Amino acid sequence: MSTVVYEYPTNQTTRKFLRLEQLFHTIGQLIEVQTPATHKAALFRLSELIDFFDRNDVKTDLIKELERQHQLLSRLADSPAVDSAKLNYFTNQMEKLSASLVQMGRPGDLLRHDPVLAAVRQKWSLGGACCPVDSPLLYHFLAQPPEVIQSRLHEWLRKTRCLRTSVNVILKLYRESGEFKTVLTQQGRYQTEMDARVKLVIVRIPATVPFIPEVSVGTHRMTLNLNPVGNASVSDTEVQLQIAKCRA
Repeated sequence: MSTVVYEYPTNQTTRKFLRLEQLFHTIGQLIEVQTPATHKAALFRLSELIDFFDRNDVKTDLIKELERQHQLLSRLADSPAVDSAKLNYFTNQMEKLSASLVQMGRPGDLLRHDPVLAAVRQKWSLGGACCPVDSPLLYHFLAQPPEVIQSRLHEWLRKTRCLRTSVNVILKLYRESGEFKTVLTQQGRYQTEMDARVKLVIVRIPATVPFIPEVSVGTHRMTLNLNPVGNASVSDTEVQLQIAKCRA
């Protein structure tokens, strides 16, 4: 049965990481489709990425979380139940990523000074999605052969590799720390205990169920409410779903 997976961060730092992951993923997908429309969309998302870096201290958050995860994993080194090769791989990777982030300047500066991206950032908020009269430089760039444009887009995305890898490693550890439990909602609601170690709540629900889960997280308790889609009613409905509380 097809399922829909919903992820709910329990703090603002995790929320930043999820948004950044989605933005990187979208840019990567757009780059691979060789049409002027998708290439222009990729440029807009790269501009959005620069703005995201400017509004959020992503670099500091990543360094802190990588160091915290490194400390947690290092404590497991003497456990016989731990795969030492996998543990060493992750801890070494975290050390390299942290060192690279420390040496990095402001993340937005990785892309900000390119003339094409600067032109997009200057005009992208205008209606008409940067038509030729607004940005001749962008128009000229999009007139180049698709493989040339794709190469430039890949080059810009590669400059963010350290940031992308750091986000991916952290979220991978979060997701793998959770164990799914099958639960049953009563009248569209489910409650369970919560603790401060939980960074992410993941909900899996059948795609055919006409409800969208909404999760509220408190200090000691988590509440899940099902919001109906269309004319569906939750008053007499029991819905089976799966929940994972990711402690990392």
